[in-house]
Amino acid sequence: MKPWNQLTERGKFRRLRTLAAAALANYAVGDYRMRLVGGFANVIYRIDTASATYALRVDYLQDHTDADVAVELDWLASLEDTDLDVCRVIPTVNGGRSVYASGDGIPNPRRCVLFEWIPGKPLAEDMTPDRYEQLGSLAARLHVAGADYQPPSMPMAWDQVFYWQEPIDPVVYHLDEHAHHFVGGRRELLDRAIETVTPAFAQLDPSKAQIIHADLHPWNVHVSRSRMIALDFEDVAWGHRIQDIAITLFYHRNEPGFDELQTAFESGYRAVAQWPLDYEGQIETFVAARTIMFINFMLNLGEDPTEFYDRAFPRLENLLDHIPSTG
Repeated sequence: MKPWNQLTERGKFRRLRTLAAAALANYAVGDYRMRLVGGFANVIYRIDTASATYALRVDYLQDHTDADVAVELDWLASLEDTDLDVCRVIPTVNGGRSVYASGDGIPNPRRCVLFEWIPGKPLAEDMTPDRYEQLGSLAARLHVAGADYQPPSMPMAWDQVFYWQEPIDPVVYHLDEHAHHFVGGRRELLDRAIETVTPAFAQLDPSKAQIIHADLHPWNVHVSRSRMIALDFEDVAWGHRIQDIAITLFYHRNEPGFDELQTAFESGYRAVAQWPLDYEGQIETFVAARTIMFINFMLNLGEDPTEFYDRAFPRLENLLDHIPSTG
């Protein structure tokens, strides 16, 4: 058997099927057909049975702790008592919300979670003002539902720029080995950006912090006819509503028509809850903080960041022009 570290990513996904099968032995699904859907931080397999369809999530990068995933799945369980359209967890035969499984030639057991299959397609493939207004409503309803939720343990808190830290995402952008990625004033721009956005965290009211999705982007929301379903709650964090909104609006900020989409999003949000903006430029501040975090994350991912950096640094410089001075 070929060693794991010599396999291509696709080869690793194929080998993980044996582990996925071992995980499914813990569920009352009966006979099934499995096929790979895709993977990045996690690998997703579609599980078709005679009576239902499921999505099995296999932890690939193992970049979340058991405690964080317990918070994710506990919050999802609490949302079952609401009318929110979110992914649903399928319990194991023993009533558990997740299971560890192993497979030949795969280093370390992997955590697996079985969900109901989410119909439709990602919002990213159907981005219209009407859909973004619906997204704004969904975001607000998640915030309202999460306001009184008390997690079983404290999840990651977005209380600083690099809130994903060791061993998951250590701060490495400043190391000499990465200096070649930060020529032409990029290192100076990044340092200035960090200095600019850092005060915004101290300005947040700690009493207003709550559980947030922290990754509600257009690929983590599916649309199916009139439905809009939120999924992938794995990055849940303790933060503020405006930070969650900044994460949602981060991804398409520089695309044509974004202003109309953002206006629609705000309209949908305001129909449910008060718009949580404290000052002009606050969204841009946390979008910039998100950008900084991703610049560092790309180095930890081990892939060539050149293409991303060529987009990210001009965007970051533009964002700084929209952030009010704290001096």
